[in-house]
Amino acid sequence: MLSGKLPAGVLQFRKKEVLMSAIEKLLANNQSGRLPTPPAIAMRILDEVHKDEPSFRRLSALITADPALTTRVLRIANSTMYAPMVRIDNLEAALTRLGITTVTNIALSFILVGHFKGNHSDEFNFNYFWKRAITSAVSANLIAQRICRANDNIFIAALLQDIGILIAYICMDDYRTIFHPEQRRRHTIKAFEQETFGFAHSQLGSEILQRWGLPEEIFNPIRFHHQLGEAPETYECPAQVINLADKISAVFNGRPVPEKLKVFRSTLKSRYHLSDESINTLLEEISDQSLQILSFFEIPSGKMKSAAQILQEANEELSRLNLTSSQLLHQYREEKDAAVQEKQHLATMNVELSRLAFEDSLTGLYNLRYFHDYFDRELQRASRYGTVFSLLMFDIDNFKAINDTYGHQAGDQVLKSIASLAQKTLRNTDVVVRYGGEEFAALLPETALDRASDIADRLRQEIEEMAVTWDGIELGVTVSMGLSCFDTNKKHQTKDALIDIADKGLYESKRAGKNCISIPQKNA
Repeated sequence: MLSGKLPAGVLQFRKKEVLMSAIEKLLANNQSGRLPTPPAIAMRILDEVHKDEPSFRRLSALITADPALTTRVLRIANSTMYAPMVRIDNLEAALTRLGITTVTNIALSFILVGHFKGNHSDEFNFNYFWKRAITSAVSANLIAQRICRANDNIFIAALLQDIGILIAYICMDDYRTIFHPEQRRRHTIKAFEQETFGFAHSQLGSEILQRWGLPEEIFNPIRFHHQLGEAPETYECPAQVINLADKISAVFNGRPVPEKLKVFRSTLKSRYHLSDESINTLLEEISDQSLQILSFFEIPSGKMKSAAQILQEANEELSRLNLTSSQLLHQYREEKDAAVQEKQHLATMNVELSRLAFEDSLTGLYNLRYFHDYFDRELQRASRYGTVFSLLMFDIDNFKAINDTYGHQAGDQVLKSIASLAQKTLRNTDVVVRYGGEEFAALLPETALDRASDIADRLRQEIEEMAVTWDGIELGVTVSMGLSCFDTNKKHQTKDALIDIADKGLYESKRAGKNCISIPQKNA
């Protein structure tokens, strides 16, 4: 027989083998013999998202079939969490503005929280569980903005980080003993799980979410958020975000402040170089947004602490270092008042700057800057999901003659009238902009060339039939149009190339006598 220690690689393999067999044993030996599953609507949404070409319309139809769910999704989409520049009034607009991943994750969050609310008992408080989870999700979303690149999955990943606890509680009577007061005094949840079952709830939850069909960008950070040193490089930052969010959620919801808040602060300062002021602002935002999002989920906030209370408790702890609590509280209040005033001023300025940055001041449409920003995102989305979209460009015919004959104010009235009509005629998912001068452009998501041609012709006819009244005179107006279409089956379709094709079509229409549509790609 060989003696001595096993190689590290073998030990690691056996550790994983024992861990997985413990989880499989749990799944195989629960009372019903089956795992809890999400509601059918959640599975249908996941099935649609997993398709090679997920459809805005099909996803919108699935979610809007439940009016209450639709209302909740739109409330979050318009909340301070996403702060859209223009109010989002319907699901298709939400999918266009926020993207498929974000909207489906919001919908799934509401569905799963509602499905697994359960009944309150002396052992397990479902409301408190979800209050902690939602606070953690809001925290993760805000923390990720500061220390990671954009992550559409971090909210739902943090929300479901402890779903393993919930599933084990539902499935196994033996697991429920962990919530007995005497056990809680003697063991942490993690220690009890390892000692009694040989698994951690983070691994259990991760595997269950994988079986349900959620993407790895959600279940892998959950798997490693208590074992950061084992996380693959791709998931290091999301796992760290969830770990920090868990700590600060515990602080907001009643756990002793100093230790967890100290780790939270020191990690953000030493590893991610955030200042004390930035961290205090982060805590304020977490407090404000958590209260708002909890109300959307209809979860009572109860005795949830405010950022001011948390900082006050931390300051009282610091008073032991020869600083009186009254001095600290006075200093904090002064700094908070100044910070609140500055925050309000900056928020007002930022809203105004955002509006000015992306809005054409004359017509109220989006401007060229927004057009290029949105075009880049739509091109990326269509390339990723293999969908199509069309670009419509149109120019007012004989506009110079209107200005020369009736004056520039008459020309401005014509521009505003066409902008208003275009917004009413085009669909909610379409984005229309003032491209420059008398030229406009519209991006039509998930719209092939034939359908785009019909939409464009309807708009052309509406403009032709429109009468602009100026100084008692009715001005007749027409436009010339050009169309191009992005198709993943065709090569070399850059943004500049698509704009050039639509622009050539526009000038072909001018040469053909105006008041018509030209589609160069049909002749290519």
